[in-house]
Amino acid sequence: MDLIRESARNGFVIFHEEVARDGAQGKTLLLGPQRIAIAKRQSALFQGNGHRQLVFNAGFPSIGPEEQNVIRELIGSVDSCYLGVSGRATFEEADLLIKSISGARFGRISIALPTSEQMCFTMLRKTPQQCLQHALEITKYILDADTNSVLDFALVDVPRAALDFVADAALQLTDAGASMIIVCDTVGSLYPAESRRMFDALQKGTSGAVSFVAHMHNDLGFGLVNTLEALNAGVRGLTSSWLGLGERAGMPATEQLLFSLGHELEDLASRLDVSSAIWPGTIDLRAIVPLARYVSQTTGRPLLVTDPIVGSGVNSISTGTPFVNPGLYQPFDPEVTLGVSRKVLLTPLASKRVVAAVAKRLGWTLNSSELSEALIWIKAEAYERGVGIIEEDDFIHFCEERRFTNSLIKEPMIHSSQIERV
Repeated sequence: MDLIRESARNGFVIFHEEVARDGAQGKTLLLGPQRIAIAKRQSALFQGNGHRQLVFNAGFPSIGPEEQNVIRELIGSVDSCYLGVSGRATFEEADLLIKSISGARFGRISIALPTSEQMCFTMLRKTPQQCLQHALEITKYILDADTNSVLDFALVDVPRAALDFVADAALQLTDAGASMIIVCDTVGSLYPAESRRMFDALQKGTSGAVSFVAHMHNDLGFGLVNTLEALNAGVRGLTSSWLGLGERAGMPATEQLLFSLGHELEDLASRLDVSSAIWPGTIDLRAIVPLARYVSQTTGRPLLVTDPIVGSGVNSISTGTPFVNPGLYQPFDPEVTLGVSRKVLLTPLASKRVVAAVAKRLGWTLNSSELSEALIWIKAEAYERGVGIIEEDDFIHFCEERRFTNSLIKEPMIHSSQIERV
């Protein structure tokens, strides 16, 4: 039984994670231990439902023996979610995929099948109908082989294909034994309304008989919203990648997708026209930021100040009015929801209240005159250096130079033997 498809058919949302596979096309490389760590930690987010909600796409075996060895490492270490391998629609790659995923507790094979005339000719030198017939032959070949893995098809370049052909292909492949059909906006060209119309048409054209997965690229910045449009159209399979890593301009960011669907479930209906029943259990939102930081460190993709949900600017304060009433300037409480503690930073926008708070945390209780002096120094120093943040070490040095009183610094103890006898 395909537990992922069963979840989708029961109305639960399922996630295809692409950081190791599509993310590699974003010019990153995750080695075996790193992929294992991400897969395990992401599975744990679903608190016992990883095998029902997560497909961790492990990689492309056709890259070479090194990639195959990494995939084998995952198979030997990860049994809490589905592991997927991907390849092209050839019998040679079908053999490689079957071999690569053998032994996985929960295994999936994904075959890329072009659908538009241009892509069919470029990838397989065939017409769309010929490509479909070829895919049906490969379906039989894989399902007749000695494999416990389920088979999905990733339909490539769907926006430029005839949607009636795509719907028919999805039905034929499903009837032949394919489990789920991945709909790919291969070049990230769709706008949100176009995305919704496409998924509505495919749902109508297949009468609910096909389990679809949305795979939307982010070339125009619409990856996340297009994925939510698919969800709103009834699609329960969603594709994303940590930090948005993938191909030319990335994928929907996993951390943003998880948060948007897992935060305040009671409001999903009013916000997205989606029932809160898309979750079979609960999700650990407080594990999102640590995992995103790990992915950042292992891929070398830095977390930016303005990255939603996981950026270094989340729950940071540097100006007066937000400092007085932080909740007024936040859509949610990052400390309660994500476990991200508040940070008060010294910037050119600082006020006396901000400076006083930072000083107090570091042990100084500055009087009004000292606060004014410190504030003047912070602003002047920032502009002289051309920096947006004055580091705390520099502020400490300033306070020490001015001999401000620090309650945390105690006079050194003098041993009795050091007291001069008179």
